[in-house]
Amino acid sequence: MLNFICQLLRQIGGVTLLLGIAFSAFAQSDFYAARVKVPDRSDTSLSLGAREAMSRVLIRVSGNEDIAKNPKVAAALRVARDRVAIYSFVQDEGQIYFQATFDDVLVKSILREADATFWSEDRPPVLLWLVVDEPYSRRFASVSQDGDLLLALSEAFTARGIDLRLPLLDLEDAAKLSPEMVWQRVAGRIRAASQRYGTEHILVGRYVQLTTGSQIADWFYLDSEGQRQVQTQDTNPTPVVRAGVDLAVDAMADRYAVTLESAPGQSFIAVTVTGVESFTDYQSVMGILRQLPVLDSLTIDEIYGDRLGVRVTGLSDAEALARVLPSRSRLGVLGDVSTRRINLHWGQP
Repeated sequence: MLNFICQLLRQIGGVTLLLGIAFSAFAQSDFYAARVKVPDRSDTSLSLGAREAMSRVLIRVSGNEDIAKNPKVAAALRVARDRVAIYSFVQDEGQIYFQATFDDVLVKSILREADATFWSEDRPPVLLWLVVDEPYSRRFASVSQDGDLLLALSEAFTARGIDLRLPLLDLEDAAKLSPEMVWQRVAGRIRAASQRYGTEHILVGRYVQLTTGSQIADWFYLDSEGQRQVQTQDTNPTPVVRAGVDLAVDAMADRYAVTLESAPGQSFIAVTVTGVESFTDYQSVMGILRQLPVLDSLTIDEIYGDRLGVRVTGLSDAEALARVLPSRSRLGVLGDVSTRRINLHWGQP
């Protein structure tokens, strides 16, 4: 029971004082930064670099690679150089880069005004099983033989805010999965072999390098909600890599990205959490909610028995809140979710 919490709140000045507190967390990190190539350190390069850097940040944060086509986002990009929080020109191996960091509050306000989606930086990784087709055999891609290809994939995932994991390809993997099974897309075996890596998001690739210089990649993405696939061919490796990365990240964005409240603070979502039986439980639940970057405010309404009632603002509806809750926490959705109300339970993960 939480009677002792209520007593503690009274001791520090009454429950009313705490119930009026609104929590707002704004984290600045590399998630809101980008580095782009520029020809020189001129004022023109500053403007072009700022626009490209902001575009990349907005793509990453929204999960939408076409975000720049939104008219309100396009308007913000035209004045990107005036919105940069920190910037610098750096030179690396003869190439000049413009690197910029944008304020997270600004980025969210642009997405909010554009009625665009927002995807927090707490994202699950993607596991890659990539098979290379050679004249006389098929093998798993490895860092020693396919380093440039794997590096390009890793950098492309990083640019969109996702960590890429590669399998160990050790004896345990070999006992569960062969290159031929991956090539044939035996989904059950792929899922079973992937369990040890702690992510349900799996990208499978079939890669062929033709003697003409052209590259063919057949990409297959699967998670607990379904499967997607795309095939691409090009002499340039960049679009070949991008096709696989975009396939996976777009599917994840459809699942995890949420629409922010268009007019922050004007409406709230009522959240009831049951199973809060101790002060430790209370701290844990509040810690999870406070760390959600999509929330503008969190206000405690009620503490009674094992029930905690709060109001949150910042999201378009309660379904969006359900989607941003950490998947591996003890805080889960209980029953049906309405537009402005959601019931949660604190229990076993």
